[in-house]
Amino acid sequence: MPATSVMTSEQSKVARHRPAPEAHRHRIPPRPPQSAEPAPAAPALALVTTGAHTGCPLVTAEELGVRVAGSVHCGSGGPAGTGTGPTFAEAVEAFAQADGVGAIAACVDAIGTDLDGRALIRAAEAAASAARPLVVLATGGDRVIDAVLRQSGVVRVDGFDQLLDCAATLARFPRPAQRPGPVRIAADSGGAAALLADLAGRAGLPVEAADAGADFGAGSGADSGTGADIAELAARPGAGMLLYAVTETGAAAEWTAAALVEAARASSTPIGAIWCSSGGTETGYRLILQRSPEIAAFRTLTNAVVAAKAYYDHCDFRFRIPALVEDNAMAGVKARQILASGSGGARKKDPAAGKGLSESQTHQLLRAYGIRTPREQLVTSAAWAVRAAATIGYPVVMKASVAGLPSASSAGLTRAAITSASQVRENFKDLMDSAGRQGFGTLDGVLIGQQITGGVDTMVGIRRDDRFGPAVVVGVGGAYAETLGDVAIRVAPFDAHQSRRMLDELHCLPLLTTAGADLEALADTVLRVQRMALDLGDVLETFDIAPLRVLGRGGGTVALDASATLIRR
Repeated sequence: MPATSVMTSEQSKVARHRPAPEAHRHRIPPRPPQSAEPAPAAPALALVTTGAHTGCPLVTAEELGVRVAGSVHCGSGGPAGTGTGPTFAEAVEAFAQADGVGAIAACVDAIGTDLDGRALIRAAEAAASAARPLVVLATGGDRVIDAVLRQSGVVRVDGFDQLLDCAATLARFPRPAQRPGPVRIAADSGGAAALLADLAGRAGLPVEAADAGADFGAGSGADSGTGADIAELAARPGAGMLLYAVTETGAAAEWTAAALVEAARASSTPIGAIWCSSGGTETGYRLILQRSPEIAAFRTLTNAVVAAKAYYDHCDFRFRIPALVEDNAMAGVKARQILASGSGGARKKDPAAGKGLSESQTHQLLRAYGIRTPREQLVTSAAWAVRAAATIGYPVVMKASVAGLPSASSAGLTRAAITSASQVRENFKDLMDSAGRQGFGTLDGVLIGQQITGGVDTMVGIRRDDRFGPAVVVGVGGAYAETLGDVAIRVAPFDAHQSRRMLDELHCLPLLTTAGADLEALADTVLRVQRMALDLGDVLETFDIAPLRVLGRGGGTVALDASATLIRR
């Protein structure tokens, strides 16, 4: 079967909406005259590889008409430069400073093992500081590595075609002077426009509404598809990018391509053209779109949407405003004093139990960093417990405070909804006896705390990663967030923008938004936990606030339960 007769399922869908070319030719303007002077070349790509697949992206680049300024093979790319060439970070840093390079495309083998984590961060920082987008195709990885890539402004893709399409798009379309508007979707057929708009919306791109202009989806109007319409679509203000699908064939498609090129030359709006013909050998694609430095040309709607998402994410990264939580030196000093006092305490059969903090100590640690906890008192007698409950106000919560205990709730050492002095006395004795039966020795005491009602339970925690150091995790669902797998991760340090982006990545975010939860306070708590992670990274193995109750807008957050483990020495 000839190659030109093979169609993807996506192209088949578009083909069903394709009008007869003859029906449109009378409305296609003459091809714009070609300038006597050759058009300036688009910024080229640099290719960096750490595996044995250098040839494939080079061949794909040639097939797609993407110019490659240079390529470097980094061998294993290990931290000590065990390969025959430069390290991955050195290669990226060199290309980031090279003239004529618009973006860097990298093929990385086994990103979680062969490439040193800090080398990856150095490479990303070098590319970002030089305004050279870095696009990575990699095998392996995990949630932490994915988080490092996102927060460093790196685009991760799933194939050689996406690698080159995204990198070429980012090279052609540098960061605009302001945040880009929505993606304007158009096509020479209404069905193609609808399909493209649906794909863009599902990818999370802001899409211009169909009623934003009379010529939306250039196949829907009586005069749509003309060169004048294409020029107007590109010149109309408000869009951050124009994506136009060409579903026609023959002379009609060729002249539509020429109209797109002319519009791109006259407009500052980035234009991506999707050539939906199955062959890709036609004059309109090979000699007009691919040779235009102003146009980003794609062969599939999916890759066009992936590249557009990469462009918008890159703009979002470049326009971020770094704002780390203020460094409080006294908080760090006080926190270390609390940690030093937490090495003793409970003596459980598990020797690791002594490498943690009690509930009372974790709450002290939270308050040192300005994280709110319920009003509470640590008591050591039933009489004292009754007085504390009366001072705090009923109903109250009672918890056994035991060093090294991962969670008082999971150990059955929490009592809630206590409403009277007699219940306080009864539960105080029961908690002390229960802790003894489970193998604990001397307790710090029992925490008598305010019972918090309303709000949504979340969790914020610290995880130590051997490759990157302390990482911060946030999720919805309290102690069950990680079990459900709905968490977002960032490696410290990160800024307030990334803290808010973490919340946007949660699938269960609607549980917070529909409840009117104080998302700004939650993002601020994430930053405060990050400050703790940076200050105590050498001694703190894990730290969990679960649940962290997020109250209504303006109500802030309250840490209801917290646990910590220390690094073994």
